[in-house]
Amino acid sequence: MKLLVFSDSHSAKSKMLRAVDIHKGKCDLILFLGDGIRDLDPIKEKYPETPILMVKGNCDYYDFEDVPKESILDLDGIRVLVTHGDKHGVKYGYESIVRYATEKEVDAVFFGHTHVPCDRIEYTEKGKIHLFNPGSIATESTFGVINTSNGVLVTNIAKIHW
Repeated sequence: MKLLVFSDSHSAKSKMLRAVDIHKGKCDLILFLGDGIRDLDPIKEKYPETPILMVKGNCDYYDFEDVPKESILDLDGIRVLVTHGDKHGVKYGYESIVRYATEKEVDAVFFGHTHVPCDRIEYTEKGKIHLFNPGSIATESTFGVINTSNGVLVTNIAKIHW
């Protein structure tokens, strides 16, 4: 399964659309990790067949009652917590989100909020948690390209060059 992961677009619609265009819309799922839900409209129009899953960020305050703050997905046997990250204080460290992920018994956490890419493994008493933040498509011009297969998660941070 191939996923494109975006966060913190903050009105950078054209950057997000360009990233999807580079991949010719050929992905199984687009994940949006909050702060710019309305920015997905051009992608929805151009690639209506591509499923989009989103969670609400701290700047997504309008009309989004039906969009959750977090979700847990099963991606080819990998349990993934998808959240914006603001409720877990990720700007100040990862301890809280790792503790929460451990409680939720997930293998990975995809989050945003910091605007800074992160792709690392945190080890806990119960195992390991893969932390992945694509960074901000608006400020850093970065996004995630993720492939999963048979319980294996391969993550990459990609960058749009203008």
